[in-house]
Amino acid sequence: MVQDMDSGPTLRPIATRPRMPSSTGDAVPAALPTSPAADRTPKVGHLNLDDSPAGTTAAAGSSSSSSTPWGRLFTSTSHMMGFSPRLSVGASSSSEGSSNISTPVRRKKHHHQEAQRGSILAYPAGSAAARARGTSAAGLGPAGEMLGKQGLALKQPLETSQEEYADTGVKARIPRDERPVTKHWNPVGLVICLFYIAAAIYYFVIRATRTLDMGYPGYGGLVLAIEVISSTATFGYAVLLIKHTHSKRTKGLPISKKGAFPPNLEQLQFHVRVLIPCYKEATDLVKETVLGALKAPLPKDTLRTVYLCDDGKDPSKEAMVRELNKEWGCLEYVSGRTRDPKGETNGKSNNLSHCLTKVIYKDYYPCNPQGPKIPKTEVMVVFDADMVARPNFFTKILEVMQDDDCALCLTPQGFNNVDAQCDIFNNLNLSFWEYMLPGTDALGYIACTGTNFCLRCYPLADCGWFPTFTITEDYCLGMLMKAKGYKAGYLNEYLAVGEAPEEVRNVFRQRSRWCKGQMQVLFSKHCPLFDTGLTLGMRLLYTSVTWNYITNSLAVPCSVLVPFIALFFGIYPLVLNRNFALASTLYYTASTMVTMYCTDRKHLKPLWFCIVSCHLLWFTFTKAVFNVLFKKMVGRVVVFKSTKKKGEDDGRGDGKRRWFAPPRNIGDMEGTLDAWVLLLSFSISALTAIMGVFQIIDQPYTAQGQFRFFLALSIFWALYNMIPPALFIFYCYNKGRLFEDFCSFCITASFLLGIGGTVCTWLVPDDYNMGQVLSVSLQFFEAQRSGKLPRISNTPWRGDSGLWDSVLLPNGKNYSLIGGWYDDGGMLKLSYSTAFTVSMLSWAYYEFKGGYKAASSVDFGANTIRWGADYLMKAAALNVTSGGVAVPPIFVAQVGDMTKDTAYWGSPERCMLARPATYLSSARPGTDVMAMSAAALAAAAVAIQDESMEVADMYLAEAMGIYKLALQWPKGYYANYVESGKRYPSVSMYDDLAYAAAWLYTATGQQSYLDSAVKFYGQHTSAERHVSANLYMFNYENVVPALDLLLYKATGDQAYKQNVQGFVKEWMNTHSASGDVYYTPRGLAKAEPEGLLQHTANAAFYTLLAAKDVLDKKKFMLYACWARGQIGYMVGDAGHSYVTGYGASQAHKTPHKAASCPPADVADCTWESAYYTTDPNYHTLRGGLVGGPDDSDMWSDDRDMGNAANTVGLLNSAGFSAAVAGLVQFDINMAKCMQGNGLIQTLMLKSTGLPPASGQRWWQGM
Repeated sequence: MVQDMDSGPTLRPIATRPRMPSSTGDAVPAALPTSPAADRTPKVGHLNLDDSPAGTTAAAGSSSSSSTPWGRLFTSTSHMMGFSPRLSVGASSSSEGSSNISTPVRRKKHHHQEAQRGSILAYPAGSAAARARGTSAAGLGPAGEMLGKQGLALKQPLETSQEEYADTGVKARIPRDERPVTKHWNPVGLVICLFYIAAAIYYFVIRATRTLDMGYPGYGGLVLAIEVISSTATFGYAVLLIKHTHSKRTKGLPISKKGAFPPNLEQLQFHVRVLIPCYKEATDLVKETVLGALKAPLPKDTLRTVYLCDDGKDPSKEAMVRELNKEWGCLEYVSGRTRDPKGETNGKSNNLSHCLTKVIYKDYYPCNPQGPKIPKTEVMVVFDADMVARPNFFTKILEVMQDDDCALCLTPQGFNNVDAQCDIFNNLNLSFWEYMLPGTDALGYIACTGTNFCLRCYPLADCGWFPTFTITEDYCLGMLMKAKGYKAGYLNEYLAVGEAPEEVRNVFRQRSRWCKGQMQVLFSKHCPLFDTGLTLGMRLLYTSVTWNYITNSLAVPCSVLVPFIALFFGIYPLVLNRNFALASTLYYTASTMVTMYCTDRKHLKPLWFCIVSCHLLWFTFTKAVFNVLFKKMVGRVVVFKSTKKKGEDDGRGDGKRRWFAPPRNIGDMEGTLDAWVLLLSFSISALTAIMGVFQIIDQPYTAQGQFRFFLALSIFWALYNMIPPALFIFYCYNKGRLFEDFCSFCITASFLLGIGGTVCTWLVPDDYNMGQVLSVSLQFFEAQRSGKLPRISNTPWRGDSGLWDSVLLPNGKNYSLIGGWYDDGGMLKLSYSTAFTVSMLSWAYYEFKGGYKAASSVDFGANTIRWGADYLMKAAALNVTSGGVAVPPIFVAQVGDMTKDTAYWGSPERCMLARPATYLSSARPGTDVMAMSAAALAAAAVAIQDESMEVADMYLAEAMGIYKLALQWPKGYYANYVESGKRYPSVSMYDDLAYAAAWLYTATGQQSYLDSAVKFYGQHTSAERHVSANLYMFNYENVVPALDLLLYKATGDQAYKQNVQGFVKEWMNTHSASGDVYYTPRGLAKAEPEGLLQHTANAAFYTLLAAKDVLDKKKFMLYACWARGQIGYMVGDAGHSYVTGYGASQAHKTPHKAASCPPADVADCTWESAYYTTDPNYHTLRGGLVGGPDDSDMWSDDRDMGNAANTVGLLNSAGFSAAVAGLVQFDINMAKCMQGNGLIQTLMLKSTGLPPASGQRWWQGM
């Protein structure tokens, strides 16, 4: 409805379309009443292209042409499909700008008629014709403000009834089922989104908890942080797949039929203001856009005015408008805006706002505080200078705008020069228009993209017109409208077609402009995160649009540099294991499903190009982000730079000679680094792949025979990163069929490389949980227990045994020896092996207690030590009295008969054999075993003092007593009196005495013990050292290496340190000079002459101790990783696990009586049923280290008591468990040990002739 005259004036429509009299004499409407301004002549400066005098009116019913432009009837057939009013020209005298309106010239009459159906007539205000129509100056409505520019409208003060924008009529609401755009849930998208969320959560939990233990937590944490940041972009896109809007593809609003009446002003639906901003575009290009806007039919009861907003003040464009106005009459050329000579943030926004505020709505509120408000029928459409409307543009888009709740309707941009099969940049639009915007629209997001949209003018005025503080006025406008509570719609139909930038230079400039504009918003007071007018969801959604630029700027360079750093420098950001393999497979699959989700299989390739373009534009985005931040800090303006259109000269070509001609598709890249950075990215990735191939060729397998799949993973990753820059380079030179074929090849290769990389993560051997290995190793000592066992045990198949073990004292009394450990798979209890085992476990518990804590085995470790130490306390019968009479002290060295034990095969629980005890005395001295027992008890006292000081004091007192007795008794070797001496011969005793004295010094701090240790060390060196079979074999028989370590810590004497260094160097050197240590083909270090794993395990434990306190701390990882490599060999690196009960390929038939025998209620245990059978042991013996492979890494799992390679024992497992505790303490894994093993180290090792070593750091020297 229109306003009444008394309520205040409203500007009149530019034109109406009345039914005109026919040639047969139809009546002509009465003349409109003449307003007071009707007879005014044009202002000075107005351009009148008509030959007739301006300002005169036509006589009603005249049969000839009107002498005024307002009364002239037009009969052009080009207006048959819509209403295109023709305007007179008015040049504004305002200094803000000028508005030149071309008036039509006289035209030939058809069939000698003055007027025909479909012609257009503009009535002067107050004319007789207007009165005959029953209208008034105010009743003509707001579409006639251009008449007001000619003085044809009255100006009156603004009434209070005009304060609201939508003050006329009742709001039109369209039922949901009748709307052209509807919202729908997407079940497939919902499933994909949920799958991605679950996969991402699982992936990042695994990354944070299972993959950062690689020695460089700062680097690994940085890469993980970038991954998390990057995932937010994918997550935001996944959310948009849950719901979407759908266009019903209706025919649009009905258009006016040929010969229909002009629109009824009381029922006027829309007056469409079409704004076409331009700057330096070619005139022919702009003309196509103008013609498209003119020729597109309008719905019924709709008016149209087209404004060419020329910021370049191009005379050719002005002439083009004059020429077109001769036919169309509804064009206005707007120019004359004064541009800021220092540069403007957004020239387009200023251009549009100038046209709206200084030309179209200068007499309206808020431009004129006393003017009327802009009615809801006023809508505007913006076309970029190269966007041509299709014939159904207005009928389609205005159908959505019929709903008064819709303030804005956006349509996608179609491009006639984008090839979906080979455009690596502009296919990003498909993802945006087809998948992102339908999702954002369904969530209530208001999107505006700068062109091809229809907008109600009163919400635009309410938002302060187009924002000028940012380059991306469209993005900011949508956010401002949402904050004020307006609603919008997205019509997913391509109703206008233009041209996308093809030259690389223009693409970079366009994307840089987009990024800069959104960064301006993010770093301004309009930041969506802090906009209280937006809901939390909308804040995050608007921020995510800008945030994606930042994530891309971080993710791409990280993706390129990580494999390069890994292969060149040998520094890795994560640990590869099975948990990561599963998590990464799920996450990669989910991410691919999100990014490649499509409703049409033809979209697959364009969607893949979206990923490519993100890779190619990372540096452009990075530059833009820093550009905005820098200019904001220094107070400079970010200048708007338009994208060069076809036929436009951007002024960059200076005609200077170049060193070489640039590729034909790249454009002028002078002064920019974008293309060079992409070339550098390609070079880095190519070099990475070459380095990986070189290292695989040089050493395809590890020492254990495993293929180095981690190198293959880096190669696949590098090749994947090469694809986008390779496409870019090809694109710069050729965009033909050959390039299309290359694109097809690349998309196939990218998926294959992704799959190959994923497979490699599964093929990289999983690292061992050394905490679990430590716990398993302690369970072996639990399985070896003799005596009354506790109820709770990890080996429930073991029961009470040896309950009658005792010794007959010299006075004829029995002395109980219940407890202790069985030495191996039999049932002998030997004090020498028990003592050495207790000393090793106690030393490890004391030095590496953190390892036991990390493995949650503190109590387990302490109880294990106490079980062995308690037995040694019983074996030393030093203060026994009988009937008040002291019994001469003895020391029990063995319980059981070796011959009978060997002949019996059965479980200890059912053994009824006599078990005699063999003891030592002053008459049968065994200095070596007693000294070892004293050392063991002293070490146990040091180890468990935190758990029980009372028990520790008891152990220490007993150790001091045994040591004193060993010194008092004559010197002798226990093997001379004990049968087990044949199995464990001993040829030295002074080293044992020194070992005991050193531990007593550690426990008490008494200098006398240290002096004794030094003295006995010297005696051993002078009298016994020559009898040692191998000086580098650290075991019960040779504890000199341990003495070197203990005495250096106590005295600081460099001689001991040199001995420690020499011992470690001998074991770590693959080309031993002495030959006492040698390596198998798969990297196992062995000691002559036995070559058992127990010696290697002891050396690994010793090396960890030395690295902790004695050796060069800068090379700690070199030593620790050597120990990790040897222990890794034992638990499975070489294809076999030599630890029973652990690993996939382990010993199942080790000769162990208790493990091989079934329970009594199942079957009898005999030689035939339990020993000679080829079946695995009935029970799983856990944690026992077998003897190990031969010199060729060969090993067989058989139940042969004579096969040392498959037997278990205390001495085997003592050093192994101790070494594992050290690895857990220092958290040593293969990922850490691989750090530094890159191309640099490979070349340096080759140049020095040294073999590769795990844990070697090239920056620490070779």
